[in-house]
Amino acid sequence: MLLQSAFTQRIIFALLAQTWPIIYSSYFTYKLLKRARNRATYTLTCFFILFALTDILANLSILLLNTPLAYFFYILAMYFFFFDHCFFIIFSWVLVKLEEKIPNWKFSLTIIIYGFISTYVFWIGFYFNGIKYDATTGWIPNYSWFFVILSWTFLVAFLIIPQSYFSFKLLKTFEGLILKRRIKMFIISTFFQLGVVFAFFLYHFLVGNQIYRTAYMVTALIISTLAGFLIYKSFVKEL
Repeated sequence: MLLQSAFTQRIIFALLAQTWPIIYSSYFTYKLLKRARNRATYTLTCFFILFALTDILANLSILLLNTPLAYFFYILAMYFFFFDHCFFIIFSWVLVKLEEKIPNWKFSLTIIIYGFISTYVFWIGFYFNGIKYDATTGWIPNYSWFFVILSWTFLVAFLIIPQSYFSFKLLKTFEGLILKRRIKMFIISTFFQLGVVFAFFLYHFLVGNQIYRTAYMVTALIISTLAGFLIYKSFVKEL
């Protein structure tokens, strides 16, 4: 009887979909730290760790439905979801400045700034009802138009534009056929993943469009897994 409930089946599917990224992110983190330990590897490791943490928190929000903690864990997961992808830009920056070595204060300040920017999820999501996630929405996260547009604006301004700039710099900085191929694999993976992030916000706005939501769930899992694998092939396996 339990599995005949559409609500229960949706919960189980969401849990499974959000568990797979935890598994491969943990594996890539292990392989990365085993390969080498320096600023570049620690920066890239942060992406995989926070990516796994995002899904762990999202799963906790599902397991704690019908409690005040469900919303807390979900909005915290969304904070780390946005902040996590900032490490693509920071990692690219580290690679561009590999020979000069970025000063520690500037490196740390950049992380703090991105961490602060990502807090918009709390202010807009909670205080301006940008994210609704409770019994009134059927425990389906529902984003407002304002939250979606603001998220896209931040995504373009602080992630896509900087990543485009550093991608160009990376292709100009590194030479050699093999190295350039690895750089291109990394660049492709970043824009694959940023595309998933862009579509993610629309996924939670179009809560009534089951065709888009189903297509997103399937393609997002495939693309995110592929992006993680490309990063592994470009910098983890052959650092």
